[in-house]
Amino acid sequence: MAFSSIARELNRNHVIQSINDFGIYTKQDISRKTSLSFPTTGKIVDALVQEGMIQPLRQKRGDTGGRKASEYQLNKEYAYSLCMLIELDHMKAVITNLAFEEKHTAKKTVQGALTAEHIQSFVQELIDSCPEIRSIAIGVPGAVHNGKIFLIDGFKQLQDYALEDLLRDKFHIPTVVLNNMNALISGFRGKIHATGTGENIACIHIGEKGPGCSFLVNGAPVSGFCGFQGEIGFNLFDQTQTFREIALNKYQNVSLEAYIGRLMIQIITMINPHQIMIYMSDDSMKTDIYDYCLHYLPHEVLPQITYLDSYEKDYIFGLMNVGLKQILHDITA
Repeated sequence: MAFSSIARELNRNHVIQSINDFGIYTKQDISRKTSLSFPTTGKIVDALVQEGMIQPLRQKRGDTGGRKASEYQLNKEYAYSLCMLIELDHMKAVITNLAFEEKHTAKKTVQGALTAEHIQSFVQELIDSCPEIRSIAIGVPGAVHNGKIFLIDGFKQLQDYALEDLLRDKFHIPTVVLNNMNALISGFRGKIHATGTGENIACIHIGEKGPGCSFLVNGAPVSGFCGFQGEIGFNLFDQTQTFREIALNKYQNVSLEAYIGRLMIQIITMINPHQIMIYMSDDSMKTDIYDYCLHYLPHEVLPQITYLDSYEKDYIFGLMNVGLKQILHDITA
C-alpha cells in the first residue's frame, strides 16, 4: 500500500514537471512526455484540474475528424511567490505568479535601524493582501547560513538572526533567506540552463559597504559550506587594508581602476571565467580595467568584461527563480 502511494505521488510530480514550461498539451502529449499510460495520465490531469493547478483551455486542437482532444496548461495563477529585497533604509517586495509575471510591487521605508519585526510586519501586510502567496524568498546584503544571517554590515539588529526560521514558523510558508549575490546568480543560472551551456561566470557588485561576488562554474553556482563564498571584500587590497575597509572608508585615496582591477585579477586566477559581469552602485565608478589587467595577466586569459545597470532587475529575477523552486518543491513534495 505504501509503495502504491509513493508511486502515485511520483507520477503526479512527473506530470507537473512535464508541463511547467506553460506549454499547451493534450493528455496524449503529457502521456508521451512522461511515458505514463494514457489512463494514468488522464486520472492525474483530471485531479490536478480539480485542484486548480492545471486549467483546461477552451480551444480544441484541430484534427482530421472525430472527437477533438482537450488541451491543458499549468495554471500560472495557481500560486504566487513573494520576493523581497532588504536594503539599509527600505524593503522592496515583488509578488509574482508561476510564469514570473509581476502581480504587485510594494516598497516600505524604515526610519532608524531595520529589524526583523519590520520585515515580519511587511510580509504580514503582503500576505493579508494576497493570500495566494505560497513561497517567500528574501535577499539580504550579508552572509547567510541555513537561513541565519551571521555577517551583515549596517544591520545591527539582523546580525546573528535566524530570519528564515522566524518567517517560516510565523507564516507556515516555504521560506528562503539568502545572500543578495547568491540570489542574483541563480537568475543567470536559469538563463544558462535555457541556452544549454555550462559556462564559468562571475558577477561582482560594488556597493556602498564593499564588493560582493558570486560564481557559476560549469553552469552551476558555487556553494560554500557556510554561505561565505563570494565575500571578496575580506581579501587584501594591499598590505594595510582590505577591499571592504576601503569601501567603508568611501574609497578615499584609492584608484578605482586599481580597486576593480585587483578584484578582477583575483577572480580570473581563481576560476578563469568566460565572463565577468560588474554591477556598480554609482555609474561614475565605471572605469576601463582591461588594460590594467593586461599589465599582470596574458591576454588569452582575460574574460569578456561587461558593466551592467540591471542589478535590481537581475536580483529580483534571481529571487523569482528561488521562489518558484520553493513552490514547485512544495507542490510536488
